[in-house]
Amino acid sequence: MTLRRRTAPTQHAGLTPQGGVTLVELLIGMALALIVLFAASNLLTSSSRSATDLQGRNELLEESQIAQNYVAGQLREAAFVFPAGTTLNLGSGYTTQRPGTTGGTWVVGDAATPIVAFVRSPRVSGNCAADAEACYKFMAYYPVRRGFWASNATGSNNPGPDPANAGRWVLVEYRSNYATKPSLAALGSNYTPPGGEGRLLLDYVRPASLAPAGTPALFTQTPDATPGTPQEPGDVQVSVNLAISRQVGSASVTIPTAQPGSAPEATVRTVTVAPRNLGNLSP
Repeated sequence: MTLRRRTAPTQHAGLTPQGGVTLVELLIGMALALIVLFAASNLLTSSSRSATDLQGRNELLEESQIAQNYVAGQLREAAFVFPAGTTLNLGSGYTTQRPGTTGGTWVVGDAATPIVAFVRSPRVSGNCAADAEACYKFMAYYPVRRGFWASNATGSNNPGPDPANAGRWVLVEYRSNYATKPSLAALGSNYTPPGGEGRLLLDYVRPASLAPAGTPALFTQTPDATPGTPQEPGDVQVSVNLAISRQVGSASVTIPTAQPGSAPEATVRTVTVAPRNLGNLSP
């Protein structure tokens, strides 16, 4: 029997022997891993920021809808709506301060400092002195500059400082009770309601200065009779044209969100109300 000698495989020229990873390959792998980790980190941060922004936007939208529906509900019960041109003397203090001006004297129909004011009918029958819901009420809604409000308000009326949004508005509800049913003769063109006070209703209302040209004012109403004259159902319609605006870091959040080139009316959410108790006041 003939034995054959095994010989080692011949190494072909130009081929590298099999072995470990070279230093260059290791560095390339590490660089690729870092790139993948960096991209994943950016994606996670971006997703987290987007989720936070969406949550904040949804909260602002929900709060604005609740406040707008609340104002509309109060307006539906109006027995008299103060018409355009009426001067309302709401007194002094931070709760009645007009945006960009001083004092608490407002004029219905002024787009720069919008206000809607009305007399609301009692919700229950009974003695006004014993139950405030049995009283006729003077009610008004208007904006105050947020920075001024936050620097003066106390307790639950204070939304907290926010320097980036000092120029935004807060929406205020002013109310006071009438001891007896008011007469139309007393609701003249220069009117001072019974002593009352304002309270915070909604934060981050978009001011007129940030609205596109031609945007409806925060409150608009149809022309009606002169101050102090009777009003009948259907004589008056009031629209609440609301938009929310808040600066968050370098981004500005606006609700409703309008597409570039949209009509000015599309930059606000509008609810129109026809008061149902008009005509209930005596001359």
